[in-house]
Amino acid sequence: MNNTKLLNETLQSLGISKCYKGYRQLHLSVELALDDESRLECITDCIYNQVADMCNCDCRHIERNIRTVANHAWEVNSELLTEIAGYTLLSSPSVSELISILVTHIERNRLENK
Repeated sequence: MNNTKLLNETLQSLGISKCYKGYRQLHLSVELALDDESRLECITDCIYNQVADMCNCDCRHIERNIRTVANHAWEVNSELLTEIAGYTLLSSPSVSELISILVTHIERNRLENK
């Protein structure tokens, strides 16, 4: 399964549909992090700003919109989110944590399917 398909299916399973602005922004953020994991170390400059440019908005909107979908995923399917994370989540993950969780999930799936 390719990264895009797995990411789409995972987001849908978490209750994050395409009707959220944060859906596309989260998708783009994960793709950037998959291209270069070191971007996770400077998430504002290396991810939020790039996604904001792609979406023609302010980087603060990127963080807010992804935080909205992270909270929604937590409310809808916290068990699946915890399972994907691979560790116990006691509350909704931060934006950077959610991006990291999804990147790790996709990479893990890629290795399992080789």
